Amino acid sequence: MKRFISIMSALILCTSALIAQTYDDEDDYYDDYIYEQNGAGDQFLKVDLGANFPLNFGKQLYPGIGGGIGYYRFLTNKLGVGGDVQFCWNQTIGKKQLSTMPLTFGVMYQPYFGKFEFPMTLNIGLAYVSLQNMTYFPALAAKASAGAYYRYSEQWSFGLATNLYWIPMWPKDHPEKNDNGVFINVGFTLRYHF
Repeated sequence: MKRFISIMSALILCTSALIAQTYDDEDDYYDDYIYEQNGAGDQFLKVDLGANFPLNFGKQLYPGIGGGIGYYRFLTNKLGVGGDVQFCWNQTIGKKQLSTMPLTFGVMYQPYFGKFEFPMTLNIGLAYVSLQNMTYFPALAAKASAGAYYRYSEQWSFGLATNLYWIPMWPKDHPEKNDNGVFINVGFTLRYHF
């Protein structure tokens, strides 16, 4: 019986080798999958740090610093929604501190070429403004931004971003203090994709 099982096993192995499909170099294999850098449902967190430049204050306000954090989620491979919060600080010529903190939500369009990504966003939201012991909240905040990033790995990208934001300050009880703050923030951004 042992001899019969051994012979049958050897025959099955030999038969399977004869029946097995051989790969011919002339056979072409087509893979129609197209790799996308991002897909629906992909997300990222970002951290910004840079310089904050006032655009419409003349020489009354010095350049300052700015930073921010944000979150975005892709709806398609190029379109996403999300929001971010900026922290910006500038000093006046009278040594007073202007602090702005816009919290905005909006839409992002991000084309890419190879490992380079170019997001453009339009956001709207609210801002907290503090100057000379006067706090103004909620102020309207609108922001447009653009950036250029290098996708270092599947999880990390880094690059430069520019944020242009507008914060109108129109206090009801002090109409003589109405102002429109326009700033540009330029800096380095690190993004974590998941």
